Amino acid sequence: MINEIEKGNDVQKPEDINPEITRNFVDFIKEKSETGKYRVEVKVGDKTFSIDVFPTVFPPRSDYSVSSKSVFETFGNLQGLEVADIGSGSGIESIVAVMAGANHVDAADINQQAVDCSRHNVEINNLKNSIEVFYSDLFSNFPKKKYNLIIANLPIVNFDAGDSPINQALYDNGFEIHRKLFTEAKDFLAENGMITFTHANLQSAKTTNPDYDFIVLEKLVDECGYEIFEKVEREDLGYKWVNYKIKVKQND
Repeated sequence: MINEIEKGNDVQKPEDINPEITRNFVDFIKEKSETGKYRVEVKVGDKTFSIDVFPTVFPPRSDYSVSSKSVFETFGNLQGLEVADIGSGSGIESIVAVMAGANHVDAADINQQAVDCSRHNVEINNLKNSIEVFYSDLFSNFPKKKYNLIIANLPIVNFDAGDSPINQALYDNGFEIHRKLFTEAKDFLAENGMITFTHANLQSAKTTNPDYDFIVLEKLVDECGYEIFEKVEREDLGYKWVNYKIKVKQND
């Protein structure tokens, strides 16, 4: 199957595309940032709670992305689990993880405003005893412990769009952040521990191979020594979103 699309006289691979939806999302975050902190109400099951979004922080829901929602809606029962939240953003995944029964969550982000935002939302939802938030580049500042679940809310667009805090939340050129996380996570996963994360075909949906994004990512998962044991698919905003749960291969 052809993995390229024609653009004028040039040939452009899907992973070289900066999707319009992502560019619009960047503009949306920048516009919201100019107005300062704002509040959204989030409903999970029969519970509704407040999340304040700080400037440059990825919102828990918007007209341009469903990735956060795709992650926390597939948690299931987390009763008694030790959880790590990588890329905590607003803190939404950590909060929902505790609501789903997690014993404790260590949450971190590389964007200091996101760290402050997560801490704020943990506090206003009275969960300081269950969630600890700190700055970390992936696992660099995490305690040396084992987690039953690692929530990885990673940037999902394979494109080099610069290193501003907003772009760091949306773009992962060459999937280097994914590769580094998969490599480091093995030292932090408990026996039978799992990683959950979301991906979408934002770059290949309108090409001759609409699953190209997933093919590239799933190859990386395999190369890094993991196996996919659950995929939950959904269609939203004209794209396919897949929430993955992966474990270390038994022979690795």
